[in-house]
Amino acid sequence: MKSKHTYVVLIDLPEALPFEFKLTKTKPGELKELDHVSKKSEEELFKFVTRLEKQFKEEFSFIGEDIIGEKFYKRFLFPKGGFLEIMYQPPAALIGHFIELDRAKAFARALEKVIDETVKEEKVKMILKNLIEVNSEKEEPLTYEKWTKLTKIRGLVSE
Repeated sequence: MKSKHTYVVLIDLPEALPFEFKLTKTKPGELKELDHVSKKSEEELFKFVTRLEKQFKEEFSFIGEDIIGEKFYKRFLFPKGGFLEIMYQPPAALIGHFIELDRAKAFARALEKVIDETVKEEKVKMILKNLIEVNSEKEEPLTYEKWTKLTKIRGLVSE
C-alpha cells in the first residue's frame, strides 16, 4: 500500500534555534556530549516543541529518541496523523511528516510563528523562515548523506 507523503523541512543553517547543542571531539573520530550543555539543550528543545504544539493546535506525544550515525533524534507523534523528527545538533533539522498537504502547510505556518517567538535577530528570523520547505514524496527530505555533507561544509566554514 502506497500513500502520499508530504513533509516540512527546516535545516537551521544559521544555527539560531535555541536548542542546538554541540559535541566536543575528545579523540579523532570520537565525539563527546557535554552533559550540562545537553540538559540545557533538551530543556530548550521541549520548550520549543511546546510552543509549536500551541501554534499548531495539537498536543504532540514524545515517542522516543535515537542516535543514528552522528545524528541525535527526538520524535513526536501528532494525534491527528503524522510525526515530527528533530535532529538537534548543528545543523539542527526539523522534519514534519504528513499525509495531507493542508496539514503540512499549517505546520509550516506554525513553525514560522514559533521562529518569530524564539529567534531575536530579524535577519536570522527571515533566513530561517525562508528555509522552511513543504515538499511531496518525490524527494527524500533529509538523507544521512545530505546531512553529512552539510556538517562537513559547516566544519570547513567554522575552522
